[in-house]
Amino acid sequence: MKKTIIKKYLFLVLLGFMAQVTLAQKTITGTVKEQNGPLPGASVLIQGTTTGTQTDFDGNFSLEASSTDVLTFSYVGFKEVSIPVGNQTIINVTLEEDNALDEVVIVAFGSQTKKKNVQSVSVVGQDAIKDIPANSPQELLQGQAAGVQVVQSSGVLGAAPTIKIRGVASVSSGSRPLFVVDGVPLNDTDLTSNQGANQGLNPLANINPNDIESISVLKDASATAIYGSRGSNGVVIVTTKSGSKGGQTTVTLNVSTGISESTDTFDMMNADEFRQYAVDANYFGIDNVADLPQGGFNWVDGVTRTGISNNIDASVSGGSEKTSFYISTNFKDEEGFIIGNDLKRRAGRLNINHTATDWLEIGANIGITRNEFDRVGAENSTFAPLTSAYLIRPWVQPRDENGNLVNTGFIANTIAIESLDINDSDVTRTTGNVSAKVSLFEGLTFNSRFGIDRVLVEEQQRSFELNSPGGTGSNFYAQDNRYILTNTLNYDTTFGDKHDLGAVAGISYEENTIRTIAVAGTGFASDSSLNIESAAQKTTTTSSATANSLVGYFARVNYAYDSKYVLEGSLRRDGSSRFGADNRFGTFFALGGAWNLSEEKFLEDSSWINNLKLRASFGTTGNDRIGNFQSLALYSGGTFGQYNDQAGLAPVSAPNPDLKWERSKAFDIGLAGDLFNNRISFSVDYYKKRTDDLILNLPLPISTAAGTNNTIARNVGEIENRGFDVSLTSNNFRDGDFKWTTTLNIGFNTNEVISLPGASIDTEGREFIAGSASQRAIVGESINTFYLVRYKGVNPQTGDAEWLDADGNATTNPNPSTDRVIAGDANPDFVGGLTNTFKYKNFDLNVLTNFSVGNDIYVDGLRFTDNAASGSFNNRAALLNVWQQPGDNAFVPAFDSPTFNTFAQRSTAQLRDGSFLRFKNVTLGYTIPKSVLDKTKHVKNIRLYATATNLITIKGSDLEGIDPEVTDTSAALGQGETFFTPPQSKSFIFGATIQL
Repeated sequence: MKKTIIKKYLFLVLLGFMAQVTLAQKTITGTVKEQNGPLPGASVLIQGTTTGTQTDFDGNFSLEASSTDVLTFSYVGFKEVSIPVGNQTIINVTLEEDNALDEVVIVAFGSQTKKKNVQSVSVVGQDAIKDIPANSPQELLQGQAAGVQVVQSSGVLGAAPTIKIRGVASVSSGSRPLFVVDGVPLNDTDLTSNQGANQGLNPLANINPNDIESISVLKDASATAIYGSRGSNGVVIVTTKSGSKGGQTTVTLNVSTGISESTDTFDMMNADEFRQYAVDANYFGIDNVADLPQGGFNWVDGVTRTGISNNIDASVSGGSEKTSFYISTNFKDEEGFIIGNDLKRRAGRLNINHTATDWLEIGANIGITRNEFDRVGAENSTFAPLTSAYLIRPWVQPRDENGNLVNTGFIANTIAIESLDINDSDVTRTTGNVSAKVSLFEGLTFNSRFGIDRVLVEEQQRSFELNSPGGTGSNFYAQDNRYILTNTLNYDTTFGDKHDLGAVAGISYEENTIRTIAVAGTGFASDSSLNIESAAQKTTTTSSATANSLVGYFARVNYAYDSKYVLEGSLRRDGSSRFGADNRFGTFFALGGAWNLSEEKFLEDSSWINNLKLRASFGTTGNDRIGNFQSLALYSGGTFGQYNDQAGLAPVSAPNPDLKWERSKAFDIGLAGDLFNNRISFSVDYYKKRTDDLILNLPLPISTAAGTNNTIARNVGEIENRGFDVSLTSNNFRDGDFKWTTTLNIGFNTNEVISLPGASIDTEGREFIAGSASQRAIVGESINTFYLVRYKGVNPQTGDAEWLDADGNATTNPNPSTDRVIAGDANPDFVGGLTNTFKYKNFDLNVLTNFSVGNDIYVDGLRFTDNAASGSFNNRAALLNVWQQPGDNAFVPAFDSPTFNTFAQRSTAQLRDGSFLRFKNVTLGYTIPKSVLDKTKHVKNIRLYATATNLITIKGSDLEGIDPEVTDTSAALGQGETFFTPPQSKSFIFGATIQL
């Protein structure tokens, strides 16, 4: 009896559920048309899904939807319309033509429509960045903005990428662009320890990329001059996500997991090969391999692994009639492919905007992120895992016969180090602002914004002695606090129907303070003692404090006549504490204009031109990345300042009260348009930027030298960048179930040093500054010119290695002082990216490739791995190709050749063509049909995806084992060089995005 009742009950429940589903779904019909008639092929989609249909030849459509759905109607060249279904069963829509020039572009201190914009701005939107598993905002730009070169400097988690916008604009001052997040200019000082590299962790790694809505790259002076003293290297504006007033509340959950491995590593000799080579090369005076240490270990495999990552992102966005909000959190755990290299991220963000009254709008954007890094040595250190793995002799083993870790001597046992030692760096960053917008009267608003950028760095290092207590330890703490107050008046009005006027005027004040303290000790009684207080001897205790401030007054006016002609001018005057007392203030300006040719009568009836705009600008910007005290006479106290065991001060550097900003003068002219019913969009820009008053450290006469520093910072020298930026987007297929869009961007740049007064003079009478032992900035050449002896190769007949002297004659004994010549350039001829996006029904595929052509890289580590005459380090397997007899085309000279001992000397033998094409990001996605999800009450959308990063790299054959996308410094000089820099990782990520 009970079973019968239960069955009946279940039947009624099922019947009720089916009735609900049936009632929820209904057939919606209607017609989509434009002013002149029906629109065949128009898209009708259920919002937030890929479920929908297209109109037939007469503009009619029919589809199943529920009363809670919202239908989106769209057609290329027309404005999109969204309509709630509600109780309707018939929905007729008339679409209005959409002018692409009415799209809004984020610029400095506001936004503009494309029609009124005269600036050179590249926008990377949400569609372009949503599938890229980035650790920092800079990574999202790679290959996606014309004229922007992003080099992922290292495969170590959190390593700082190098970014150049339209080339290098400085020699010794900072070359990074200014990053602005929600109106707050960020400090990019790296306070972490360098761990054997010339650059530490990425100072912007604490900005959660998943919170980013769009990125605008400001490139020309018209766009950057309003940032005055910080605009010479370009400006990157990051806008984080926000809700929408009156919009539905949406919960989004993104869950992913992935694995990673190295893209490439050197092929080193194994133990047997190295033993035989040692005998053949007579490294140790031993004739029998049996007399050498036996056994073997693959150290490269020992220090690398398959990395694992797990990521969870959750966000809630929406709003009411007066309020919009966005709340997010992020949990990320990642193991790098190098042992001991881990990252944990915990992040949260709250963005809220509220209309308090009809004249007051208030808002707040706050983001807090904590990155916990387990760090490893990066490159130029025998404590760096990969560096050690390449150099250590392959018969050396990390453990003894009992499995205990052992001390391997000069080349450290990095397996033991990463197993036992503590090397933690925790970085907490709080960025955000609170703002108020007051409507004074129609068209005029007052905006006030107070922003903060607060960074706290906590580092702990503790090394242990093998099999006995002791070791060393150190703690380091740093605080970097920036406060920004910006007040602006914004005015927008239209008069006489044809005159549009927009203006902004304001004042900003910034204050930045940095405080650090470090303490170290040795001699611990127990390995369980981690605090420095437990050390028997405190070896160092240091602290420092520094500060700088900047005040700026700025204005911009934009005038447009009849939507055809646009004029814009901006002016900024900055005062900075960093410069000399006689030059604290600098004035920067820009003038620009645009002509919307497609609005002219002679083009308004064109059947193939939808939009066409010509624009040009000229202006000046500055560079204040010089540190805080270069203009001052500096003194040092402590032990350095002691005299006769008494406290005192000693001079360190000479003052220069005339020190002022480096100044860039830039000209830009561009043409942009949309063609063939908006099927093709393009943009072409030519620019020329000259930077003068370069800040260089020039030598002082011995009689006037100050303390330990015999140089003084002065404004001398000029450098120029010129080139083209090209962007092209093609909607190859846009109708029907299959859609295919291609976007190509290329940046061509030529960099030239114009003058370096007071610099050193080479043998040909040219002024130069040495950036490294291999690279120079030479007048008439690039700032990153390789200056090396040219290597010719092994003579097949004699078995001798040969080089070229300065006159191009073969020699077996080159002179590094007189035979070096210009041999290459670290700057590429052009860089860019190619993105192809495919969509077929519920499937989507995105393929992003980036490339660099014409640049050289200097692989300094080859001087060690290819040192055929030394048995101190392991060798690359390539050295097994040794000359034996006449006619051999060998890599290494004969063992008895006098050049065998000099084979690895610094020359173009270590220089490589760094050109490459990389499949940077490949993402395949599938959206579950709405008809399936409609059976649930809460799930709006589910998308499953798989992403591969750095999937394939096409490069020269002589780059085997070498990642072409590396550099071991972020400074202007020395870029394009690597010393065992860890390569990029290849990763495979699988995830799901769920909307509720």
